[in-house]
Amino acid sequence: MIRPLLTLALLSAGYLAQAQSAKTAAAKPATAAASAAAPASTAPAEDKEKKAEFVDRLFSEQSYLNAQIVDKCFTFKFSPTCWTKFTDPNIDTNEGGFPSMRYWVRYAVEYAKREKIGDLMTLAVDDKQVEKENRPMIDEMIKTLRSKFSLTVEAPVACTGKAYEMMMRYPYEVMQRIGQATPEWSPKSGEAHFTVSISSTAKDMAVKISPDGKQFMVSGPAYVEAYSTADKIYNGMERANKNR
Repeated sequence: MIRPLLTLALLSAGYLAQAQSAKTAAAKPATAAASAAAPASTAPAEDKEKKAEFVDRLFSEQSYLNAQIVDKCFTFKFSPTCWTKFTDPNIDTNEGGFPSMRYWVRYAVEYAKREKIGDLMTLAVDDKQVEKENRPMIDEMIKTLRSKFSLTVEAPVACTGKAYEMMMRYPYEVMQRIGQATPEWSPKSGEAHFTVSISSTAKDMAVKISPDGKQFMVSGPAYVEAYSTADKIYNGMERANKNR
């Protein structure tokens, strides 16, 4: 009786080994597929210290309004090299992060006015004393704006070659579309929260909209410029425009 029992035990062990091997083999393609689907790089968390320094400079050299909108409505998730270029004081053209905020903020202000949130420009007057007295109203209006609009810019790549240009270009196109271009853009959902990303692996522009119509994911290549970049961003956003 010993030999048959031993044979049965060996056969059972062989069967279990084959079954385990089959499970492992089946799991490998799934693991590989998951790895292939994973993004090439993940956006870093926003550098709060650098953001605070940037906002302080906006307040001292531009205006309280500009500083508050950037602080409350914009999020910058940049790699160290992108932060360095974005805050470079030697870039004093509209390609620089600091001067470009005049346009981004202006478009946000126009958007707020059109969405019936309020006219921030009537409160942010040149008279410093009056503007200071208006700050509580400015803050309240920006709080309402933030509940309906936000912009996050993600640049997890090295800002070499065209990467910095694209990092500034894509969000500018978004802001210009919602704040200036015609026909006027207004989200069907009543909210528009944009995440604009540059990617080292992307080959073309893409605009994805969440099922509830409130989240907009705009992505594009970091090191080359896609054909008809502005048109592709505009056309993607038009799918959620209640004025189309």
